[in-house]
Amino acid sequence: MNKPLSIILFALISLLFITLQTTLLSPRKVGYVFPDLNLILIVFLGVYSEVRGSLVLATGNGYLMDVLSGNMPGTFTISRLSAYLLVRTSSNHVYLKKWLVQGLVIFLATIFSWTFIISIFKIRQDTYFTLTLSEIMTQAVVNTIVGIPLFWLIARLHAKLQK
Repeated sequence: MNKPLSIILFALISLLFITLQTTLLSPRKVGYVFPDLNLILIVFLGVYSEVRGSLVLATGNGYLMDVLSGNMPGTFTISRLSAYLLVRTSSNHVYLKKWLVQGLVIFLATIFSWTFIISIFKIRQDTYFTLTLSEIMTQAVVNTIVGIPLFWLIARLHAKLQK
């Protein structure tokens, strides 16, 4: 049974993660050695797809990232929504509850998401935003290392609300 408190919990976690990511942990300020908390949460929602409203939360997270980061409207919305849908559809075919598989999914979703964002900027021929393959890989490794414990923590919080 999915209680309404779960949606409130994930909305609050979303706001906390987006606020941290767009202020203290902004890639423009500190580079790509800090985790992409927003993407980690979206991957979590894709893996634990039984969470009601997760599609709306993933889309809202992408939109808030667009608004608060000052990027081109729709960049994060489309990339995060497509990453969510990719993880969500693959979670029906692969058992994603093991930490090793979750780490791999976070790693691949990070590469997919940032490659998607770079592609959008290349299509627009915007040279202001550049990201190298080594920066994408660094971000993917950092997200994986931080994401696995976050998955465990968020899953525990969600399980407590389900009781």
